[in-house]
Amino acid sequence: MNRLLLFIEKLIITSGLGAATLLMFANVVARYVFHTGFSWTLELVQYLFAWVVLIGAAYGFQAGTHLGIDILVERLPPRFQRGIALLALSLTLLFVGLVFYYAIVYTIRIREWGDLTLDLQIPQWIPYLAIPVGLGLMLLHLLHIGWDIWRGRVPRIHANEGADVLNRAVD
Repeated sequence: MNRLLLFIEKLIITSGLGAATLLMFANVVARYVFHTGFSWTLELVQYLFAWVVLIGAAYGFQAGTHLGIDILVERLPPRFQRGIALLALSLTLLFVGLVFYYAIVYTIRIREWGDLTLDLQIPQWIPYLAIPVGLGLMLLHLLHIGWDIWRGRVPRIHANEGADVLNRAVD
């Protein structure tokens, strides 16, 4: 399950970045070579970047690429390091969980309003769905990392541990 989720996240990130790059390039060529352009390109690229950033932030938790400053924690005995890691993870879960809840409430409210995006003329809630989807993926990854810390597989969360966590997730 985790392997499939990581594959889907990487696919969304790479596809989104690639599509945004190609769209911007095509729009520049259309504007400067053919003296025309696509009015909807900037809006679509903004929405693609929103999806890429939020899915990428979720993927960053699993990959261990988010920065952690733990110079003081490293000086503590391993038992205390694990406790502090679990406390930090709990606080992060609380924060991400609250933002996730309010993102769902907000997205539902936008859907009820029935507004359309300015240029693409699609329902406004579809681009905004990136927020709860990205935060939901963050919650899943944080719970997975928390389970690994609880079981003693990893001592804490930061970039140095990232490759090990990701390799275990893919295996």
